[in-house]
Amino acid sequence: MSRNALEGVRILDLTQVAAGPYSTFPLGFMGAEVIKVESHRRGDSTRGQVNPPAHQLFTYPDGKPGPRPWNQRADYVQRNRNKLGITLDLTMDEGKAVLIRLVERCDALMENFRAAVMDRWELDYPRLIKANPKLVYLKMSSQGNTGPERNYGSLGYTMENTSGLTSITGYNGERPLMSNETYPDPVAGTLGVGALLLGLRHVRQTGSGCFIDMSQREVTTGLLGEAIMDYSMNGRVQGPTGNRHPAMAPHGVYPCTGDDEWVAVAVASDAQWSGLVRALGNPEWAGDERFAEGSGRWHHQEIIDSHLSGWTRGLSHHEAMHLLQAEGVPAAALLKGKEVIHDPHLAERDFWDWNYMPEVGRAYAYVGTAWHLSKTPRRQGSPAPGLGEHNHLIYGGLLGMTEAEIAALEEKGVIGTQPLWTTTPV
Repeated sequence: MSRNALEGVRILDLTQVAAGPYSTFPLGFMGAEVIKVESHRRGDSTRGQVNPPAHQLFTYPDGKPGPRPWNQRADYVQRNRNKLGITLDLTMDEGKAVLIRLVERCDALMENFRAAVMDRWELDYPRLIKANPKLVYLKMSSQGNTGPERNYGSLGYTMENTSGLTSITGYNGERPLMSNETYPDPVAGTLGVGALLLGLRHVRQTGSGCFIDMSQREVTTGLLGEAIMDYSMNGRVQGPTGNRHPAMAPHGVYPCTGDDEWVAVAVASDAQWSGLVRALGNPEWAGDERFAEGSGRWHHQEIIDSHLSGWTRGLSHHEAMHLLQAEGVPAAALLKGKEVIHDPHLAERDFWDWNYMPEVGRAYAYVGTAWHLSKTPRRQGSPAPGLGEHNHLIYGGLLGMTEAEIAALEEKGVIGTQPLWTTTPV
């Protein structure tokens, strides 16, 4: 099929920062028309401050404005590709009325505000479903739409703690550690894609819209299944275990020749252990009876780790990976950012979206989707929108407003293309 999987699906994207935008830009790759809605008074906080040094703001000789810093920040342009961008102040009655008109013409709405924000604006699901009975409303609040903590706000860092993730992250016998990558954000974002697709399927099967209450905290906790089950069934509280595995050995990351180079190795069976021994050249120490079975290797993995590290130190991380993989041993070089960009496997998989960002001034490699669909292509990525860049396209084209009506909204401050915040919104 030449059509994209979600061609004809229109999504209102009220999400901001990370978790929500991680959901909506992959949907754009799948062909959905994603309309990002933000306020010019308090925009997506990843746009950053609007009071940069004067030399960063300029106008071209033909009168067109030069690149604006609030349209250039890396995390904003990464997470908001494949979208049309409009501004709309939802604290104003006129803005709420316009959003209702947009809802009438969209298939889905996604937001990741605190639970009570849309209630306060009188734009919650019961009101919006009256405007569009087939609407899929995906609410991605941090704590969920019910419970005593529903109105708490958070970022990925706080959810690492409240979900329980931090309690099992770290090295054995040492204090818990943060992931340093705000892990819950991409987790919630990726799972949000699946949640929305299920909602669209529900509408197709039943003809009725639905409300999806997706707690970012709960979906992160849901990935800690083994630790949760172990406590529920056995009363054991898991702590940090580093790179150790409850059954596999050896299982860890091992130093290589380069500066801060490592290779990850995971041996899950006797056959893989035999492959590891062959890759190492059948060293005498590997014939120790203690290593003949998996349980023995697990109980004496410190000894194995010491010998294995001695071998990997003489190789680059790629050399070690290829030697081990050739013998059927699961192994992978740990890649730095620059290495990831040039990784031949990701290139062959067409993972990267090489996208030219007009306000950035050059093309960069941005992440694509982590999946390919067998029957439908991935749409070519498009640049992240400038603030209010598509106001006239959406309000004039989709809603059929006249230029005078659009100008009136601008005059009242309901919409705009110039940011009115002075510091980074939080």
